[in-house]
Amino acid sequence: MTQATDFYAQMLEAQKRAAEERVETRAALLSELRALGVTSIEVQYEGYGDAGNVEDVVVTPDTITLTEELRRRVEDFGWDFAYALSPGFENNEGGYGELTWSLETDKIDVSHSNRYIETDTTEHEGL
Repeated sequence: MTQATDFYAQMLEAQKRAAEERVETRAALLSELRALGVTSIEVQYEGYGDAGNVEDVVVTPDTITLTEELRRRVEDFGWDFAYALSPGFENNEGGYGELTWSLETDKIDVSHSNRYIETDTTEHEGL
């Protein structure tokens, strides 16, 4: 087996483990958040210039306040879930989006936008 093949196999295994961890985290958070009476969570994220983070977490109903530890876990889950769908979006001009999780139905919607620079060049020579 070549180094490239070995690296690729390791990368696939790491992606598989990460997906399994997201499933476990989702189930645990779903149970905890439902027990608090949370009906939906919105995670707003942004990244550019090789960095990124969660900008806000919106809880419905807004009368429920998450503990700092639970909020961090929700942020991490939202970031990891969205990043798995659009890996590398934090590079260069970056991207941003919202992950909306309906806890009543356990359905997640992600709206993601990538930024880019467009260049339109016109050259006129030897006129």
